[in-house]
Amino acid sequence: MNALTPLQSRLLKFFLERVHIEIPSADTDLLETGALDSLAFVDLLLYMEQEFGVKVSFDELELDNFRSIKKIAEFMANRDRMQESAQGVT
Repeated sequence: MNALTPLQSRLLKFFLERVHIEIPSADTDLLETGALDSLAFVDLLLYMEQEFGVKVSFDELELDNFRSIKKIAEFMANRDRMQESAQGVT
């Protein structure tokens, strides 16, 4: 298994502490395994907003972005890069 990024580690900790599910790896399919059901998904969105300031609009709710810890972390990193790029262009 590849080494986890700090963000991936925090997301794994979220699932363990708030959803009470241990995710075996950052590549585990959260939807297929049932780890990310509708209630956990809402809790995850709230966590992302509270902990990282990431607000996900309805238009951005693409389930593939939330399929695994790795995908969630990539989604958040891409959003950060897009926001930084938009702020740099005035």
